[in-house]
Amino acid sequence: MADIIEIAADNEKASKIFESYIQSGNLNFLMGSGASFPAIATAGNIETEIDDLLVAGDETGASRRCLEFVEQIDTVHGQISTATAGDPIHGVVENYKLFLSIIDRILFTRKNILLPRQATVFTTNYDMFLEHASSLVPAVVLNDGFDRSSSLSPEFMFTPERFFDRTYRSGPIYGHQIEIPTINLVKLHGSLSWRRSKDSVVFDPAAIPKLNDEQRADITQVNAYLEKHFLILPNLRKFHTTIMERVYYDLLRLFSKAMDYENSVLIAFGFSFADEHILDLTRRALRNPTSQLVILSYDTASATTYQAKFTKQRNVAVLAPAAGTTIDFKRLNDLLVSILPGQPDGH
Repeated sequence: MADIIEIAADNEKASKIFESYIQSGNLNFLMGSGASFPAIATAGNIETEIDDLLVAGDETGASRRCLEFVEQIDTVHGQISTATAGDPIHGVVENYKLFLSIIDRILFTRKNILLPRQATVFTTNYDMFLEHASSLVPAVVLNDGFDRSSSLSPEFMFTPERFFDRTYRSGPIYGHQIEIPTINLVKLHGSLSWRRSKDSVVFDPAAIPKLNDEQRADITQVNAYLEKHFLILPNLRKFHTTIMERVYYDLLRLFSKAMDYENSVLIAFGFSFADEHILDLTRRALRNPTSQLVILSYDTASATTYQAKFTKQRNVAVLAPAAGTTIDFKRLNDLLVSILPGQPDGH
């Protein structure tokens, strides 16, 4: 059964847990809608809501609920580069910027030279907070799986094998090779920046024009708008095309494979494990006795819910805050900072 470990305000116990796994393990993160809160409301029971409509035969209602969900995220996306201090969107961008910077520093200062200086962030979020944050931290190398090799084509093609690339820098005199830290970004449910192109997926961050009230009333145009995005929508009707199904399973295989490596650690934050596919894959991946799942519970109530989902797994630790406190993104960053060399005070 998963262990629930209560962490105090000084984060000392959590820091020791993190340090042991991060310094000696293959590092992975799983981030859900809670990571982009409060800029974007958490997904909650959106999948159940839409599934209930589909089961009842209300496909129109299901499509309209999907539209509301996508439009909410798209609206935030339109403000992501202009939000100012005090705006929740700006605060979330700052959280992601610090997160990427810390992971880059952790990888760079790793003592174990046998491990790759590479971490992977898996996320089910459609938003582009991580991509935008990486553009604001020049030192961070973010690999999102798209091939940006020199080409006359304006389209960047999705190439999953890019996630296995490692980057090295050579010295000009002695030719010493040093691996440059790389952060892989694997968006398990697609992204607002993904579009279909023939039989593949391309990167296109340009926003799709929003529907006006008249278009929103026309269910044909609603469905057409949804289909222009390459998103695994939260419902039973996940796949609309063969290419979508193929890409989705490619992404899930990457997730499963990441946990197959020896001494792999998966740190889950802002993710409820309500997605049955990912929950099942995670349980199966934990059959690897050297793997470890560390879940950061937002509050004490959520901790027992997580524990109930992993009743047969012993390599799961749920870090829970003391009663009346929470583990938000700022606290996650504080925990990660505290394990950096030369940072005894966590700053």
